[in-house]
Amino acid sequence: GFIGPLSARVRGLFVPHTRTGNPLVDSVAEHQATPPEAYAHHFALVFYTWLPGFVLCLRDRTDAKWFLVLYLLCAAYFSRKMMRLLLILAEPAAICAGGTFGLLLDF
Repeated sequence: GFIGPLSARVRGLFVPHTRTGNPLVDSVAEHQATPPEAYAHHFALVFYTWLPGFVLCLRDRTDAKWFLVLYLLCAAYFSRKMMRLLLILAEPAAICAGGTFGLLLDF
């Protein structure tokens, strides 16, 4: 089989200067890079509580926790590239925040 070339949107994730050539598509806000303020705005409490849960995943090394770490890192990379991919980061960040709250409840 033949796999065609990647679309301009996919190339834009890896090469920052790639544009579609269509000014209407290039001007859509969802396709722009995610501003740092968007994370605190959209994630609210999860934004402030995901880090201790992430460190907890690094402390006890199991396959499931390594998967979560890799998932979080990949999701964070891609969510930084395009505003519409911010939702990809919601799940691993919420799981890490849940680990933080679980740690607090056990304390």
